Amino acid sequence: MPERTGITAPSRPVRVTRPDQRRSLSRSATRALDVLEVFGRERRPLRAIDVSRALDLHPSTTNQLLKTMVGSAHLTFEAGTRTYLPSPRLARFGAWMMEVFGGDEALRLLVRDMQAATGETVTLTTPNDLSMQIVDFIDATCAPAAERAERGLCVSIFGSAIGAAYLSTLPDAEVRGLARRARIADREIEAVMDAVPYIRRAGVADAGTLGGTIWSVAAPLAQARFPAPLVLGLAGPADRIRPRLDTLRAAIREAAARLP
Repeated sequence: MPERTGITAPSRPVRVTRPDQRRSLSRSATRALDVLEVFGRERRPLRAIDVSRALDLHPSTTNQLLKTMVGSAHLTFEAGTRTYLPSPRLARFGAWMMEVFGGDEALRLLVRDMQAATGETVTLTTPNDLSMQIVDFIDATCAPAAERAERGLCVSIFGSAIGAAYLSTLPDAEVRGLARRARIADREIEAVMDAVPYIRRAGVADAGTLGGTIWSVAAPLAQARFPAPLVLGLAGPADRIRPRLDTLRAAIREAAARLP
């Protein structure tokens, strides 16, 4: 008998919001953080052109941003090589992040290995109000531009597999409270509450989005390991995912359980 699919909110389409659609977003602030992320990925001094290419920014915008970050002592500048490097001002922050998330990049390796094993887009998400927000991902190589993941992209909790996986980690009272805040109809709340115990036992959720053309599978990571709730998910065209549901459910559940 096939396993039941994930929590959905019938008649409520999943809402997807990309970072550039949020009007209140401070682009200069997020760009500065993106710069630091580039350094974390490259782990070497970088020239302005390197940063510009990595972030697809105009050179003049990059130069102004880097000068501002040098002025605030978040970056240092070596005139001889014309390279930038994060300054010691960030050392305590970096040390704390290593204590919290581990210095062995366990989460990044988890996402990478799952993507290599499945060939699908794999995401790491965390709750942000009534949405799940992507904090890391690796796209499927064949993913169309419109379906590609993006750091900061938000997907509504109710109606999505990643949201379902997160809800399964909460007490029933908190699930009901979130559903009321999301203005889910009473009859739909009961459908959600019926599904929660099943997903808790299964340790995995799946659901379709975009009219069922995209199918996702997700599993929560152990909350005791991290200070914020995290969900490992994968997604792809339904006609490619659904025939492999049993295999993908088992793979993502086992990957989440293996995380040290």
